[in-house]
Amino acid sequence: MRVFFDGGVVVEGRGFKVLVDPFRPFREAEYDAVLLTHGHSDHVTRHVRRAFAVLTRETLQVLLVRYGVRPRRYALVRPGDRLDLGKFYLHVLNAGHVPGSVMYVLESREGTVGLTGDFNPAGSNVVGGADAVEADVLVMEATYGSRQYVFPPRERLYGEIAALADRGDAPVAIRAGPLGKGQEMARLLPSRRLYLEPRIAALNRALGFPGGRELARGVRPGPGEAVVLGLTSRPPPGSLVVELSGHYAVAKPERGVGIPLSNHADFPALLETALRSRAKRIYTVYGHVDELARWLNRLGLRASRIPPRGQTELTQWL
Repeated sequence: MRVFFDGGVVVEGRGFKVLVDPFRPFREAEYDAVLLTHGHSDHVTRHVRRAFAVLTRETLQVLLVRYGVRPRRYALVRPGDRLDLGKFYLHVLNAGHVPGSVMYVLESREGTVGLTGDFNPAGSNVVGGADAVEADVLVMEATYGSRQYVFPPRERLYGEIAALADRGDAPVAIRAGPLGKGQEMARLLPSRRLYLEPRIAALNRALGFPGGRELARGVRPGPGEAVVLGLTSRPPPGSLVVELSGHYAVAKPERGVGIPLSNHADFPALLETALRSRAKRIYTVYGHVDELARWLNRLGLRASRIPPRGQTELTQWL
């Protein structure tokens, strides 16, 4: 069996080849299946429409609403499922990242490979915390795989956001990722005082998250009201800008307030996940890959960044 990175995570075994979370064009005929962990744009490409895709109902809705794409052939899964794909099985686990996010454990005669995508053991007010994952080989995200990233308790951050939104001296413009935090804010803040950018409102409707009103053209939120915007959208004049990102555990925004609300695992959670996985080999992907691998090696695990195409025979580890 081989595991490597080629525009996505590739798992190649005896008689099968799987691509996980492709973010650029690929040759769909090369792969028996394309596994999608969630609908963020750095984990999916429109080219999945030509492949056989494994994904959740929520991720399918994200593809339809945000990208106008439906795979020609697909299998819908949810956490707890075990899918028989002939030469291998897939165990589906909750990732705790955003609505519909999952992790996979691929099981074949050659062993098991865990594929986390993005995950968050802490969960949120819209999705429960990530399941524990055990596998012979673990491919895990390292987005916040630096020891400086330790996030405060989520409930405390929710309280800070709600307090800022309750301020009556100016409208509050909350910049956040549409998938994940867009649903969290709709559930957290009072609907009567909350507006949503149209693309966030459309996504929330598709995912079944009521709350707030769609911001119509020409409408300006007033003092005591809040609007949820995309990360690059222009805030209303005179508003207090509140940006939500795990990066604000160490950085400061150019303007306004930065709150380290993240849908990812922080550094301690990454270490704990790796230790509990019982993996014989760990590959880090996305973000602080080298730093996280160094720390995992210090803890007695065998870890490195995921290698590029054409490398990594795993037979010796399985």
